[in-house]
Amino acid sequence: MEKVKFTKYDALDIFRSALFAIILSILLIMLFAVIAKFTDASENVIAPVNIAIKILSVAAACLIGIRHDNKGLVKGLAIGLIYAGLTYLVFAGISGDFSGSSMTVYDVLACIAAGILSGILAVNVKKKKM
Repeated sequence: MEKVKFTKYDALDIFRSALFAIILSILLIMLFAVIAKFTDASENVIAPVNIAIKILSVAAACLIGIRHDNKGLVKGLAIGLIYAGLTYLVFAGISGDFSGSSMTVYDVLACIAAGILSGILAVNVKKKKM
């Protein structure tokens, strides 16, 4: 089995996707905040929607941002981890609370799982198109 090298293009795929996921997540959270304000959404709705936004952001970022058709699992894992770390920093910075209460283990696991599955899917869909 031939060992595939990790190139600068693979790193670019990862960072492009993570940045896209952050931007998409911020936009979706702002949209949800507006909707929640006008519909009086209960506290029970906010956490599941928050995780769904994270999963959707990571999945869309992997499918759009991964341009080179190799190492989907590794790229997706990295995108999910980087996204989880960056969202923690961004939203903890916005709220001014770095205690760790803004992100749970389930959030991190959901980001990783979404990244892995979407990374594998993105690479294999692009291979079939060729």
